[in-house]
Amino acid sequence: MEISSPKIKKRFTHLKPKIIALRKLGKTYSEIRAIYNIPKSTLSEWLHDLKVSPKIKAKIKKRAYKKWIENNRRNAKIRAKKAAELRENYKNKGIKEIRNVSKKDLKYIGTALYWAEGSTSNRNSLRFSNSNPLMIKTMMKFFREIYNIPDEKIRARIHLYPGIEGRKATNFWMKVTNLPRANFHPPQIQVSKASKGKRPRNTFSYGTLHLTISNTALTCRIKGWIQGISEKI
Repeated sequence: MEISSPKIKKRFTHLKPKIIALRKLGKTYSEIRAIYNIPKSTLSEWLHDLKVSPKIKAKIKKRAYKKWIENNRRNAKIRAKKAAELRENYKNKGIKEIRNVSKKDLKYIGTALYWAEGSTSNRNSLRFSNSNPLMIKTMMKFFREIYNIPDEKIRARIHLYPGIEGRKATNFWMKVTNLPRANFHPPQIQVSKASKGKRPRNTFSYGTLHLTISNTALTCRIKGWIQGISEKI
């Protein structure tokens, strides 16, 4: 808490008439302190009984509120920046904790992702869909390195939402999957019935990619991996 000693008040006494004049002009404590660097407790002692017109009172209140809003916004930005830095530090720590991903690791990762995002109801084909390019990239590595599936067996279709350009989306997913254009079916426009076409733009910048691999043996095998994992957890 800021306290003004008699010695400090004496040092600022010669400024008192100027400070009172500034207050009568509608200056807030913060604005006066910015000019003279005088303790707030001294200002409060000198000015709390000062008579000012209702118009000036309203002006002071408005300026003080505006300053309060500015300080809150500034502090909120500072807090947000610190929070973002903290989250980034946590994330970087997590990145360093992951060493090499072995083939065995990839097998479990891919199986878990398929369990969460793939179709387990189909009997003869693997079907996986997602809008996250990193997840699609991981699954492509899983299909190629764990299942040894040749590229010509992997078919892709993009589900677009209104406002997404088909060719741009196709080029994007071709780069992510490293599949040729011939593997892609024509994109489909999909409108959510729940949102009635009011889906916010850029929610999925390149739509959702659906991958299909027709192979009964592999389809049954991944179901066995999923069941095996679930039974041993």
